[in-house]
Amino acid sequence: MGKQQQRDKIARLISWGHWFTFVNIFVSLAIGTLYIEAAESPGTLLGVLYMLVSWIGHFAFLPFVFFIILIFPFCMLVPYAHVLRGIAALLASLGLIALAADAVFFRYYGYHLNTYSLSQLASDAEAAFAGASFVIILALLLSFLVILAFEVVIANLAWKRLDDIQRRRIGAPVTTVFVLCFLVSHSVHIWADGVFYRPITQQDDLFPVSYPTTAKTLMADHGLIDAQIYEARQEIMNATDDLKLHYPTAPLMCAKVPDAASVTLVVFEQLNNAQQAQLLQRLPQLNLAPVTLLGHPDASRGAFQLTYAIADIYQRPIQKEQREPAYLPVLNDFSMAPRWLSTPSFTASHLTPVLQEKLNDLAATQVTATASLDMVFTSVADIEAVVAYLQQRLAENGQVYITALSATNESRISAEGLAPNELQVPLLHNNQLAVPPQQLANLTDIVPTVLSSMVNCTNGLTAVSHGKNLHQEQSSYPQVVSFSPYIVIYDKELTTVLDRNGQMQVFGSTNFNLIENAEPPTPVLVDAIKELKRFSQDGAEKERK
Repeated sequence: MGKQQQRDKIARLISWGHWFTFVNIFVSLAIGTLYIEAAESPGTLLGVLYMLVSWIGHFAFLPFVFFIILIFPFCMLVPYAHVLRGIAALLASLGLIALAADAVFFRYYGYHLNTYSLSQLASDAEAAFAGASFVIILALLLSFLVILAFEVVIANLAWKRLDDIQRRRIGAPVTTVFVLCFLVSHSVHIWADGVFYRPITQQDDLFPVSYPTTAKTLMADHGLIDAQIYEARQEIMNATDDLKLHYPTAPLMCAKVPDAASVTLVVFEQLNNAQQAQLLQRLPQLNLAPVTLLGHPDASRGAFQLTYAIADIYQRPIQKEQREPAYLPVLNDFSMAPRWLSTPSFTASHLTPVLQEKLNDLAATQVTATASLDMVFTSVADIEAVVAYLQQRLAENGQVYITALSATNESRISAEGLAPNELQVPLLHNNQLAVPPQQLANLTDIVPTVLSSMVNCTNGLTAVSHGKNLHQEQSSYPQVVSFSPYIVIYDKELTTVLDRNGQMQVFGSTNFNLIENAEPPTPVLVDAIKELKRFSQDGAEKERK
């Protein structure tokens, strides 16, 4: 009889624990609305529906796990109602205050609490006013006491009215809703992850302690996807403007080229065939390099790729940290610091702010006989002034390069418009470039080519550039180029276009016709993404491994 009473007592405590947890689910859901309010809009109806279903399923799951791990064992080990209610109220209060603190932090900083974020919070608080950290701790303590008092009341009410609550029979249908939401959210995420549906996968880090089920293991085990291609496409989705820089990847080890000549690089915003012909007529010393040079559909992003010699996915972090091009210190050491020149017609905002500050008027600049590098940014409206300047440079036996940022003044970008013949800009030079006619190049190659006549560096400029020296014959393919928001892999037979959502389109390289259900060779895709992310901390860590 005593054992039966003990079992009944434990069963009653477990039932109480269920209802105590049930109430805390709704409290967690209320706190969870803070994450939804702070979240970026998914942009689609399906993304919004997933967010709501995931919110219900996730914040119902958290208190349930809390019950299974903490309260349930105490029901077995400490079958005393008064003691158990106190322990449960204390543990629940600790969990809720941690959740609330994380939600508030997420609203202001956009990511969840961890050791690093706590130190950042303390630093920011002290920067606001002295003693702010103490105020935050005091506020947390007071909030905890309020939540604890609330939890004690809930624990006691649930115990006293347990029989009445059980007779209402509301637990089963509501629990069914919670379970269905949890299962549906994970099932939908598997689909979204498999097809790289960004409005859903972008929510992966929205809720704390959230680990949505992915498609990788499930689909790879059944041969439905190539795991390496899957990972590479995930890399594309993560190659956002929030990349953490690892630029340069190593210090440059360079020597000055003996008897280096002065070099002038003229960069037009656009340059059509007629204007190109005009330059060749006025400056007969120039030759058209036999290279298919890809400009950028967006002149500002093209200017970044040319001046920094790295992919445009790094433009925002570079500007945020106000970095100058990493090759400049070497030129400064050899007293060959570039002169950044422009004409009145050039749109200065195409350059990063740190380079805009270096710009000087071309008309007020004297041509010098000493070895120097002039970077001239202009448009065809000032072509006469540029020609006059170049004539003086050529008379001094200086080297001259001329190119353009974009093939047109249209900044709209589409996957179909990324064929090489749509993007090609000229490269003029007063010495014929030793590259095969089919060579494919892009704007990141210009600076390594220009600097090759001024400095010799161990391993070239790979530590500071994605580009290559076009004076040296080398393989063109495969080549990865970022035309944000697209990343393009040009290969001999296929051209692969990926967007930031991981969606992939494959075109024939010859006629650029869309090829349905085609995929690039796995090594090509994996190596291309690895090269693209070389100047990110994530890419550097993978390279070390």
